[in-house]
Amino acid sequence: MSSVKYKCVLVIVDGLGDLPVESLRGQTPLEAAHTPALDGLAAAGRCGLVDPVGQGAQPNTHSGAGLLLGLEPAELPTLMRGPVEAEGAGRVLQAGEVALRANFAHVKPAFGGFVVLDRRAGRITEGARELAAVLQHVDLGDGVVAEFQSTHQHRGVLVLSGEGLDPGVSDTDPGDEELSAPVLKCMALSLSPAARKTAEKINLYLRLANGLLQNHPVNIARSLAGKPPANGIITRGAGSRGVLHNVIRQQGLSAAVISGCNTVCGLGRMFGYEVISNPSFTGGVDTDIAGKIQAALDALQRNDMAFVHFKAPDVCAHDRKPAAKRDFLERMDKVLAPLMNRKIITALAADHSTDSNTGKHTAHPVPALFYSPDHGAGLVGLNFSERSCLNGSMNRQNSSDFLQKVLAAMKGQLDT
Repeated sequence: MSSVKYKCVLVIVDGLGDLPVESLRGQTPLEAAHTPALDGLAAAGRCGLVDPVGQGAQPNTHSGAGLLLGLEPAELPTLMRGPVEAEGAGRVLQAGEVALRANFAHVKPAFGGFVVLDRRAGRITEGARELAAVLQHVDLGDGVVAEFQSTHQHRGVLVLSGEGLDPGVSDTDPGDEELSAPVLKCMALSLSPAARKTAEKINLYLRLANGLLQNHPVNIARSLAGKPPANGIITRGAGSRGVLHNVIRQQGLSAAVISGCNTVCGLGRMFGYEVISNPSFTGGVDTDIAGKIQAALDALQRNDMAFVHFKAPDVCAHDRKPAAKRDFLERMDKVLAPLMNRKIITALAADHSTDSNTGKHTAHPVPALFYSPDHGAGLVGLNFSERSCLNGSMNRQNSSDFLQKVLAAMKGQLDT
């Protein structure tokens, strides 16, 4: 029997925080959005700024979302993106295997290597799985085999199998830099022969992948259509199989994750949560917002918590489309209104901020709120936003502290 007084829906809005945008009259997308439901939840509950991984630290989806999903803060350095992506894709890692998050990218040869023209290959959708098919089983020699699996759009996971591998290697993805940034050479991060071998095999794989992809029919068709060919692979976040501890499970609570993002689904599976997916639960603006919320409410019949993840705001900000981000937040807000009429805790936070001006993640804190039926009326006339949360009813805190407050409220232990 559950030990909580109230069950909880916690909404994770990927990349929610932002900076003022000139095209929105100096407002952030959240400030510019008409969000009466969020305003009401924040006014009747509590709101403030949350640093996803700590003040001044720049998080990513797996780190920021991982802490909101209950990862113990001390284990954050061991949380690597590769194994998370593998778990999300249903690829069970075996002992000794190394997994990496991978992107299809548009590259061109230069300086004895490659430079990145588009690290997302135009957010390729159609043809990604056909491209992945030629990368499924690539022999790298010395008993090492590379396997690539497409997940969503340009995203994928690369797994190296064989003897004598070590995940202690550097990224080849140059990140969101300017055009023509070089694909980084994978380097061993220690003197370990296994790490050197792994780095060498990754570098070899990137060269072989380009050869396999360059003249693929999908890429020929993309070039003829004026689209960037997905003719390269870039990698980051190498890691191996491991065990992660979770504060929610340690308290004997159960949880579900509803998401169309492979990373968040992977985290849910690693934590032993119920993971709920549906073809309509995408990682884009076309996701079924109402369906996700209803799935969360249904999941509360079996679980103490339900996490609902929306990736679209982050995608819009990466693509420097602040108006699209604003519009999605407005659509999302319309679906959240019914949560206020239920005897549950409703919370909302983000994994990180994404600047619509630059398309990059930032270290800025994110606006967050939670509403408890025990709390009663709070502030009046509040516009939930980055600016209003600066002087909100919660002190500035990190994601782990915010989650602990939510867990306490679920048990009726809300502080005054």
